[in-house]
Amino acid sequence: MPNTAATGGASLTTQLTTVVANTAADAKVRTYEIALSNIKTYATDSAPDPQVPQCLLIDASASNVSRPILPTNVIVRRRDAISRRVVLDPGDSLQISASEASAIYAHVQKIFEEPA
Repeated sequence: MPNTAATGGASLTTQLTTVVANTAADAKVRTYEIALSNIKTYATDSAPDPQVPQCLLIDASASNVSRPILPTNVIVRRRDAISRRVVLDPGDSLQISASEASAIYAHVQKIFEEPA
């Protein structure tokens, strides 16, 4: 039975942050569930919701080409989350940024793994 424990997470900043990396040495293909949650503290009711400017899969098998996982500037509404399943081959990683520091939390959970 696969270990589906939470892999971890990160409070996103305005810079691209690597939220999960599938090391090449493990030689495994892994599926992850990424949940992007709005954790912004709102000063007023009219404050805008944060966005995800970039959510990129870095493809090691294609000379680290970045492939978008979500459309640019997806809005994460109050008390809401966006989730996406991502399959990472050995050496691949996932990088995400937010429009505001500490406004979006990326939670990562491994769903499945198998030999490459």
